[in-house]
Amino acid sequence: CENSGRCIPESYKCDGDNDCEDKSDERNCSTCGESEYKCDNERCITDSYECDGYNDCLDWSDERHCRCRSSQFKCETTGRCIPGVYKCDRDNDCGDNSDEQNCTSCSESQYSCDNGGCITGSYECDSDNDCGDWSDEKHCQCSSSQFKCETNGRCIPASYKCDGDNDCGNNSDERNCASSST
Repeated sequence: CENSGRCIPESYKCDGDNDCEDKSDERNCSTCGESEYKCDNERCITDSYECDGYNDCLDWSDERHCRCRSSQFKCETTGRCIPGVYKCDRDNDCGDNSDEQNCTSCSESQYSCDNGGCITGSYECDSDNDCGDWSDEKHCQCSSSQFKCETNGRCIPASYKCDGDNDCGNNSDERNCASSST
């Protein structure tokens, strides 16, 4: 650093973060490499990070003016591309709520997942994560041959209890097990 004489790792120079009190590590930065994208804040990121739906530049400049891929959703106000699975997930990922607009409701024969998706109604409580967020397995009545997981309410085969595998995702199927001594 120019004013303090402090040494910083070479990789900190021109990385878009002011690591020196006098900001000398962010001055006189050359242009980005051939396979890099130059952010508005002078930071360089890998080309493939541009328009990937994530704030890699830390100022969103890598997500402006993007042509979204088919697997992405384009936010109205910012023009940012976000992963398509973020659409209708009941979370304002765009900041302008455009990813939560025009969300279709499920038909009577379908189950409405917590993440905004719809699945065939018969898939509810079938011990499979059909929604992708386990919401279709949350409020299920377990049969006598099943074990009900704590917290998430999932039903798993009773034989999975105390088998050494975390089948519930929260380890509740591996608690209160008789330990075998050798």
